Amino acid sequence: MKKVLNIALLISFVVTIMVPLTGIHIHKLASLLFLLLSGIHTIACRKGLGAKRLALLGLIVLSFATGLFGMILDQFPVILIFHRCISIALVFFLAIHIFVFHKRLR
Repeated sequence: MKKVLNIALLISFVVTIMVPLTGIHIHKLASLLFLLLSGIHTIACRKGLGAKRLALLGLIVLSFATGLFGMILDQFPVILIFHRCISIALVFFLAIHIFVFHKRLR
């Protein structure tokens, strides 16, 4: 079950970062799916939930919230600048998370 969840997380993440190819509407749907799957993944793997993993989940929620507020408040472009910066940092932190916690990939 966890393997299916991890594959679904990977697919939704890849579709989320392909926003220039898929368009903004698919990006919004994929990011919402990624947020929901991240919450389910956190619940399923809560056995070793530490401060770093909670910070990673908080960064995912913050990225989603800034994207949502950037969409609603489009007259303030600084919100979307924060969203882009947070999203780029999130890609690096998720790559580190995958490398550290999934030893089968090594």
